Amino acid sequence: MPLEPHCRLIPTTHQLVLFSGKGGVGKTTLTCALARQLAQADPQRRLLLISTDPAHSLGDVLDLPVTDRAQPLPDCPNLQVRALQAEVLLAAFKQTYGAALELIAERGSWFGREDLLPVWDLAWPGVDELMAILEVNRLLAGGAIDTVILDTAPTGHTLRLLELPDFLDNVLAVFATFQAKHRELSQALTGTYRADEADAFLAQLQGELQAGKARLTDPDSSSVWLVMLPEHLSLEETRRFCQQLQHRRLPIGGILVNQVLLGSLQPSPLYLARQQEQYRLLKALTEGLPGYRIWIAPYQLQEPIGATALDRLVTQLLPLQDLPEVNLVPAGSPGIPVELGTEVRIPDLLNHGIRLALTGGKGGVGKTTVAGALAWNLAKRHPDKQLLLVSIDPAHSLGDLFEVKLGQDPVPLLPNLMGQEIDAAVVLEQFRQDYLEDIVAILAGESTPGVEVQYDPQAWRQLLQMPPPGLDEVMALLTVLKQGSAGQFDLVVLDTAPTGHLLRFLQMPQALEGWVSLALKLWLKYRDVVGRAELAQRLRGLLAQVRQLRQQLQDPQFVTFIPVFNPEQAVLAETQRLLTELDGLGIPHPYAVLNRIWVDRSDAFGQAVAERHQALLAQLPEHLAQQLLVRIPFLHPPSLESIGAYLLEAAGTNTPYPCGKDLG
Repeated sequence: MPLEPHCRLIPTTHQLVLFSGKGGVGKTTLTCALARQLAQADPQRRLLLISTDPAHSLGDVLDLPVTDRAQPLPDCPNLQVRALQAEVLLAAFKQTYGAALELIAERGSWFGREDLLPVWDLAWPGVDELMAILEVNRLLAGGAIDTVILDTAPTGHTLRLLELPDFLDNVLAVFATFQAKHRELSQALTGTYRADEADAFLAQLQGELQAGKARLTDPDSSSVWLVMLPEHLSLEETRRFCQQLQHRRLPIGGILVNQVLLGSLQPSPLYLARQQEQYRLLKALTEGLPGYRIWIAPYQLQEPIGATALDRLVTQLLPLQDLPEVNLVPAGSPGIPVELGTEVRIPDLLNHGIRLALTGGKGGVGKTTVAGALAWNLAKRHPDKQLLLVSIDPAHSLGDLFEVKLGQDPVPLLPNLMGQEIDAAVVLEQFRQDYLEDIVAILAGESTPGVEVQYDPQAWRQLLQMPPPGLDEVMALLTVLKQGSAGQFDLVVLDTAPTGHLLRFLQMPQALEGWVSLALKLWLKYRDVVGRAELAQRLRGLLAQVRQLRQQLQDPQFVTFIPVFNPEQAVLAETQRLLTELDGLGIPHPYAVLNRIWVDRSDAFGQAVAERHQALLAQLPEHLAQQLLVRIPFLHPPSLESIGAYLLEAAGTNTPYPCGKDLG
């Protein structure tokens, strides 16, 4: 039976509740709906709903402005809403703890404080997750909030967030080593020691961190809820996510399956085929993940935006066992014919000399499928060309799409198409050998004539054992650099991370340039002391590659970015913000792909959904005036060939490729 208003999925006693899952599954919608229900169930409990996703959609779903400043909901004053901004939190962190951190770093290295100060002005890998975990620990330690509800970034970056407590534990242990040695030297020289701001900083953060780690693994204090769609790629990612959470001993509250088709009067063949596929996947879910509480949310004919719609959605949640039975027919029936008149298609990228194509957008919009269809169809069309299809999303789905195991070493998908999923650990090890070990040795004063260290240099090596989780964007960038410089492939197609972390990746060339430039500046200052001219040469080579990539990412004759989105209002809003950022970065994006448009009007369900989608289509000339729009209908079953037929111009067509942003 549906969830009664007085019933709750989440215990009101929990201090921390996380909602995560593959992007685009309705995670923010269900988070907002259940946060409202929790607040209404216990009006005396102080709740804070936070988004840790750099590309948050809280305001789009709640239908009100959401900023970095916590604001109570008008009709639920005990529920505050806030979207974390890493840059703002980092500035506040520097203001509060900057002096103490600089003091510790100075005590742990032979560099002067003025040498290390520029680090504050650089872009830090993983800064979103780092600031989020510190802020959540601070809020719960302060006692002003009873429960924090996290609407997290998609799966891959949520795992990064959950790895951060161990990373911070390691960093603080190294800092404590520096401070202990300083304390020992001070007592030896003066016979006494007075605790200072560095000791206070370490004591506070270590206390908050230990409390946070204990809370995170306590089923009476915390829970992680996984949101998914009844679709193949979402199911596979959810299975892996569950295993990873179990490995980390994090309590899983349950699984929420969104957009389930419960039935329709006189359903069309497309509706029935889609419903059959959903029920097969739900059956596979219960068999593959036994023992979990699974709830379903019915498909909403109108987007659940605003308080009334969100509250109504909660009352429609059903336990999976209460789902009405459907007689399953054997799978493998022929595809349902779908027609969508469209004139715009993407020209043949290989004919126009494009070397790098990126697909991106909000998670769950089909960007992996579009990337796969683009590479697959171009490879079949050009058997004399070599193509690489590579995923840089920490939560890879490319292998699921092709039903083949992919990893760091490219695997043939076709004779002339290789598939690859970046393994950050493998690339990191190479990065460690090429650069980090020498840099750490310099910081530690190892084998550096004329430098007498007063601390344990092994502490710096301890930092190397657990690099910051945010380095995966750097690793992805280095892989792209390597593939580009090798010249092995005529076209590289990148399946990117969802919007927020995609933008971090696109900003990474500038960020890495800053870090490498600082390293070279310090080497030049102290080269007579540290030597290691070969390291400086490698850094100069890396800097040249990064600068070349920055130029290439703005060259319309080299690169194209293809935004992918669905006909949903919240997705469109995020896509508009993405396009604005791409404009600011100067990255060409002349085409956009609107995916999964429902065009079958042969039943009441199809009529309602098609009208909703057409209403959004009518807005696009105003909102996406600079893009040529490629439209792909909802296909069942989807195939790389059928998607490619809508995505790419027919072979032999030679439409000029737009090289500027002005397409009018």
